[in-house]
Amino acid sequence: MTIESIKYYAVDKASMDLQTPLQEFGLTDKETAVYLALLPLDSVTVQELSKKLPYPRTTVYNTLTYLSEKGLVNKIVKRGITYFSAVAPDRLKDKLQEKQRLIESILPELSELKKQTRKSSTVELYEGLKGVYSILSDVFKIKQQTYYFGNYKKSLELLKHLPGHARTMRLERNIPAKIVIDPTDEDVFKTKKYKQFTEMRFLKSLESFPAMIFIYGTKVAMYTTQGDIVGVIIDNKEMSQAMKIVFELYWMQAKP
Repeated sequence: MTIESIKYYAVDKASMDLQTPLQEFGLTDKETAVYLALLPLDSVTVQELSKKLPYPRTTVYNTLTYLSEKGLVNKIVKRGITYFSAVAPDRLKDKLQEKQRLIESILPELSELKKQTRKSSTVELYEGLKGVYSILSDVFKIKQQTYYFGNYKKSLELLKHLPGHARTMRLERNIPAKIVIDPTDEDVFKTKKYKQFTEMRFLKSLESFPAMIFIYGTKVAMYTTQGDIVGVIIDNKEMSQAMKIVFELYWMQAKP
């Protein structure tokens, strides 16, 4: 591999690592690609930006228009020529806060609608990275004792930033957890905050376990860590109690 190809691979990999969070934010594949290509540049024309992307000029122009409507791209006309530039990345955080305020304003009404149709037991199926994000958001939505076990290394490999994001979410909300995973060593496990809200044990046999499983309240959530990403949330008291027994069996076998 040449030095040039190594540099290209490093840049391409970095871009790939940034794509998933931006897509979770709500950008499409094309919007993500155009935004990332525009971000390190000064004001450029559509023609200039199109040379850096595998899309037709008209597609790049339309995508820039969509990003402009979302407040992520600035557009200015100089001497009859339109130039585009990416706004500061902090704007992404501002947009998230705007969305959060909007959803919070209608949460009471949404909750009432859900209560009207809620059954004693429910099963919800999820697919892909967005599905796992929805599962983890539900697991750590409120402060309650949580138990989980499974193949953590495979989860990191498959889901990239999501396990770390879920951990941050849990610690920010001071949610206590008991965890059994395959032997793994991360610096965050040794931090004061992590130890304060986490009891952890390791079990080598979980290296071949094909899923991560969470027990919280009356719910059980799980997602696969091999093959296609598929997950499920089961809200059933008996199922939760049964999986808690399974967790305790793993806990007794595991080592600190």
